[in-house]
Amino acid sequence: MRHDHLQGVWYLLNQTCHDKADQMSFNIEKMHKLPVDARFLDLNDLWYFPNRWVVRWLYPLPVTALQVTVCSLLMGVAAAGCYLVDSYSGLVWGAAFLYGKIFLDNVDGNLARAREEVSRLGRFLDSLTDFIVSVLVYAAITWRLVSETDDPWFWLLGGVALLTCLLHCSYFVFYLVNYSSRAGSYRLNRADESISKEDRESYEKNELSPLVYFLQRCHVWVYGWQDRSIEYIDRVSQRLALGQNPAKVLVDGWYADKMFLALSSPLCLCTNNMGLVVFSLLDRLDLGLILIVVLGNVYLAGLQMWKILRDRVKH
Repeated sequence: MRHDHLQGVWYLLNQTCHDKADQMSFNIEKMHKLPVDARFLDLNDLWYFPNRWVVRWLYPLPVTALQVTVCSLLMGVAAAGCYLVDSYSGLVWGAAFLYGKIFLDNVDGNLARAREEVSRLGRFLDSLTDFIVSVLVYAAITWRLVSETDDPWFWLLGGVALLTCLLHCSYFVFYLVNYSSRAGSYRLNRADESISKEDRESYEKNELSPLVYFLQRCHVWVYGWQDRSIEYIDRVSQRLALGQNPAKVLVDGWYADKMFLALSSPLCLCTNNMGLVVFSLLDRLDLGLILIVVLGNVYLAGLQMWKILRDRVKH
């Protein structure tokens, strides 16, 4: 009887260990934003391809995706501070911290998806982190260029470059969210994050936390103008390509375009920041800002025109 009892205890302990191992097993497929058949070539994957090993390492540790997001914010703030240092070493450290922000900005989402802990809180905190870091980094770079050259023209260039950066980011995210929602993923993200009647009712019923509701309002305040601008551009583009009353199947096809998404991926914030990293190391931040404004906007306009003409011929 004693032997049978010990065997029973051993079996329970062994089963518990297996259950915990199953719960903590890392599935790399869960990291991805899209199912296999819906994925497209995303240029941004080139900048942080080692993230899968970092996520695998963090997966069993008591480190949350939100904590990683906060670390990415601190990296971005540190980058802005380094750009204020009037030396080449300031550029190098600024580039290093900015790349750290880029890398962690991808790790947090992958970790949340791998653990199935994706939340609206993480969604808004991540987007607001991007906005804060972008404003601080562009302000620091602009101040540095004005101080070095004593040319106030850089204030205008820096401001336009920041607005361009934010608009390009919203452009890519708009089409990505519309595409992914049709692919059955990104269910906690919406192309239009305006406060809806359902959001207000959920908040009043305490079904939506005050923090998430506050962050959503902040998101609408800082990103609202970009989102409305991209929605208007998209609406006009659809009319030019598909006519005044495009059929639903054509509208769905308009957003389910892998080639277009692949071509629009360089407009993502990560690639924009990588450009700043490269031009920091080259000590040509002025040229970097000019290319973001001129080349970036020409590329966006050309890409949208290509999409209109191609879909017009197709339909």
